[in-house]
Amino acid sequence: MSALRRQLRAGLAELPALADAERTEALDVLVTRAENLLRTEQEAEVATEQVRLARLETKRTGIQRTVLYLAIVPVAVGMVSGALMLFGALSAVWLLLALPLLGAGLRIAFGPVGPTPLMVGRRLRAAYLGVPASVCTTLALLVPNGAAETVLVILATIATAATAAFLVQEVR
Repeated sequence: MSALRRQLRAGLAELPALADAERTEALDVLVTRAENLLRTEQEAEVATEQVRLARLETKRTGIQRTVLYLAIVPVAVGMVSGALMLFGALSAVWLLLALPLLGAGLRIAFGPVGPTPLMVGRRLRAAYLGVPASVCTTLALLVPNGAAETVLVILATIATAATAAFLVQEVR
């Protein structure tokens, strides 16, 4: 591209010294060179955009794999909590925490990752927040009644709400 630009500048600098017939021929050559330059610049822009899209797709693919692995934890905790409720080991109040966790885990795992880097980042943050929410929920289920259980339930609720918030923001 820079060679074409230099040729155009050199041709334009020579124009005033040329006679009318030569000037017309030189202008035709310059127009052809300018068209070549424009075509080359457009091809470079298209190639740059294709590279950018390929990089984003590579990043999306890697993140989708990572997110799928991270979503296993909230889905498993939600399913086990639901099974424990069905068999009477837990009260139905735990559904308030288990269902959103299960829903978020399923959305993280099976929802399509958006096309923009911002959406990809939000999905990854949601996946990373789903794991602590699951861990806090599991610990709250295992810890006997008391202050520790209350703190863990509150932490699990906050983490689950943050996970859901990132998923809602991603859709917007």
